[in-house]
Amino acid sequence: MKLDCTGVILAGGKNSRLPGKKKTFHRVGEVSMLERLCLLCSRLFKETIIVVNEPEEFMSLDMMVVTDIVPARCVLAGLHAGLFYASYPYAYVTACDIPFASEAVIRHLVDRVRPGDHVVIPRTDDGLEPLSAVYSRECLPLIEESLKNSIFKIKNFYKKKHVREVPVSVLRKLDPDMGFIFNVNTPADLEKARQMALK
Repeated sequence: MKLDCTGVILAGGKNSRLPGKKKTFHRVGEVSMLERLCLLCSRLFKETIIVVNEPEEFMSLDMMVVTDIVPARCVLAGLHAGLFYASYPYAYVTACDIPFASEAVIRHLVDRVRPGDHVVIPRTDDGLEPLSAVYSRECLPLIEESLKNSIFKIKNFYKKKHVREVPVSVLRKLDPDMGFIFNVNTPADLEKARQMALK
């Protein structure tokens, strides 16, 4: 059953460490990283939004494609645009370079949402994972305030009492390899992702 939640894919990165075409169009397995995420989001969510810088490159997709409203060209501005255009009160937000997003983890995060939660987020051994998290549209004023003050780090707008963390012990049961936190930034990462996809 599809979730009453919007899926948001942030695909507006600068691609500085992975030369050539946009990283989201690189293939991992049979399809590109973007296609992998679009297929997953189509299965999970009633609505999917892709936030990009150059929409003409994404117009072949049968999904809503939007650009930043605040021209800061940063991840926080992309998060803001995704939440702004979302039709549902909550959105699951992922980066386009996470080829092994986990359906089990996503469903658990959405299921953990309670009234008053602004963010439901995984906590791994490396810390919080802001680009594999669920956000409320109630975050919009806080994000806008951060952008206005040129504070671009996502976690800086969090208010602790409105953040629900999911511990690594739970996450490992849902995704034993913790593949959902692996992201592709470099050619070496891309090669590793392609090897992981063969398993």
